[in-house]
Amino acid sequence: VEDARDAHDDKDDGDEDSVEDARDAHVVCASARGARARELKYSSADGDDNKGGLTSPAAFNAAAVACAAVTMPTLVYPTTLVRDGLGLECATPLAGEVFETIESTSHFANAFGADAFAVIALAALYTLSDAAANSRLKSETYQRLALAVVLYTGSLCVAFDGAYLAHAAGVVDGPAPNAVTAAAITGAFLPAFVTSISAIRTYGPGHDATWARFGADLALVKNLGDRTEQGGYLELFYKVSFWTSMVVGGSFAFSPLSPLAIVNESANVSAQLVQRSFGLSTVFMLAPAQMVLTDACRRGRLGGGTFKKLNLSIAVAIALIDWMTIYTFGEVVKLNPSAEQLSTASGGMENYVAALSVSFSIAAVYLYQGVFAKK
Repeated sequence: VEDARDAHDDKDDGDEDSVEDARDAHVVCASARGARARELKYSSADGDDNKGGLTSPAAFNAAAVACAAVTMPTLVYPTTLVRDGLGLECATPLAGEVFETIESTSHFANAFGADAFAVIALAALYTLSDAAANSRLKSETYQRLALAVVLYTGSLCVAFDGAYLAHAAGVVDGPAPNAVTAAAITGAFLPAFVTSISAIRTYGPGHDATWARFGADLALVKNLGDRTEQGGYLELFYKVSFWTSMVVGGSFAFSPLSPLAIVNESANVSAQLVQRSFGLSTVFMLAPAQMVLTDACRRGRLGGGTFKKLNLSIAVAIALIDWMTIYTFGEVVKLNPSAEQLSTASGGMENYVAALSVSFSIAAVYLYQGVFAKK
């Protein structure tokens, strides 16, 4: 439908090479309008997006408010979550607090970094709300975004609630999430999980087709040499960004050792939780958003409002994480750690420099596309 509209617009502007091409574009556009009308009729038969319910704009807006109510204050003041909710040492620079131990800087860094990815989730929920208002939830773009929100919110709820229950049952010892923290995380993310999975079930192609499309998307991003004329090297950039997120995020999420840790606390449940939350957010929110942008790039659609918002949200999240990395590294240097304290460190200066250099470059591209990409 979008391609037909673009062709029809070109005809109106006098940009077609011949009258014959203009006639063809008009016929295609008329056919697309008919298909769109049938789609809207079908959507109304399934349930009107504008009439309320779990897939209404109001439901997505409410889910965004619930998510922001917990994640944004935590982004500003992580100490409440880390110290009071998880029982770990922490300090918040904006509140005038001072890091007293290396562990406190690590806890702050992981919590702040994980929370930064909520910016992308909020952008996704905003675009899903807009899609619901305009009966576009059947689009593959919004189905991909809905699946990303489901994976992101679901993984974090399972991680925090699972750690709380394991500690309550006596399976693990030491610091762990308390009941208030587990309830807050569930309250923040469950509404987004429910609305997004409802959008998939109501407007998606079905369970098997949804996962088949997911498999096709993975096959597409694996093939770095397959690029469209519209996508070009920018499409390659998005594909490489996707795999970078998967590799780096996976190392945080599924390994007890962080690739950029000053100290590794593999036996500490809460410390592992905040580290793995950063990785889960990378794998299940950032990477899927990059997959959506890869598809948009292939089709020459990065100038659309949805994709600009996603690009900008990713640029903001990366910028926040870069600031956190630079700041906490400076704070660690001030603490003058001993060789014994650094005995469990992983990564080293080379990893920090390489990570920041790559991250700055990536953020610049997302920012440019979010501001200047054209339709």
